[in-house]
Amino acid sequence: MFGKKKAEENKYIIAVKDYDNTVKAVREGSLLLPYGSEIYLKLFDTADNKADNLKDIKKFIKATNKIEKDVRHFWEGLIEQGFTLLSVHYEQKSPTMEQLCSKDILRYVGSV
Repeated sequence: MFGKKKAEENKYIIAVKDYDNTVKAVREGSLLLPYGSEIYLKLFDTADNKADNLKDIKKFIKATNKIEKDVRHFWEGLIEQGFTLLSVHYEQKSPTMEQLCSKDILRYVGSV
């Protein structure tokens, strides 16, 4: 058929502030997040696409099947603020993806 693929279930886009240091701090246990660190570590391990600079944004948009004119400006703004965009897989019903993400370190961007 024509058009875009159907959206994949349980695939989300999140933004992580200072990705390398955040993952390191979660592994060491020095960063306290609303839920257990094992949930966040599993979430980071499921990332299949990552964009942390403006050169990678076009490839990331294509990989997540989004329309470039709808998301590019917002996603570029997140990257310029020091966030890394990740495409992750999350199947648990509770806590929801929106509950996992805090505004300071993790941001829920949308579903794939």
